[in-house]
Amino acid sequence: LLMLQVSSTESNRLIMNANDNNKNRIKQAPWQLFIDELARIVVEEQSPARLLLARQKLYELLANCIPADVIFEKLTMSLMENIDDSLRKDLAKWAAYHEHRMQIGAKPIIHLEAFLARFMHIYKKWQVDFFG
Repeated sequence: LLMLQVSSTESNRLIMNANDNNKNRIKQAPWQLFIDELARIVVEEQSPARLLLARQKLYELLANCIPADVIFEKLTMSLMENIDDSLRKDLAKWAAYHEHRMQIGAKPIIHLEAFLARFMHIYKKWQVDFFG
């Protein structure tokens, strides 16, 4: 509710200033920006070092009381924005698989990391097949 109020106040100020191009831009919460950055990191390079960095970022999100299912949903959407259309079906399938496993399991970090590892594998394979 507070984010909506801040956004409304800022957009009213921006409308008054006709020279500004970001009139209708809605502010995102810091954790959403953090997840977008995590998705960008995973798409840029698929390596064990990047997976370790991704794990650290996932731990940080969980430590800041962001629910794992919310992380899963936002991360999946962020990844879908950064990949080719042909990969979106597989991404949705594996996101649903790992999210379901997370719901039955005890530790969400394991399933979040497994999902990212699976995504990195699928994306790397697609890159090799597509670009040679």
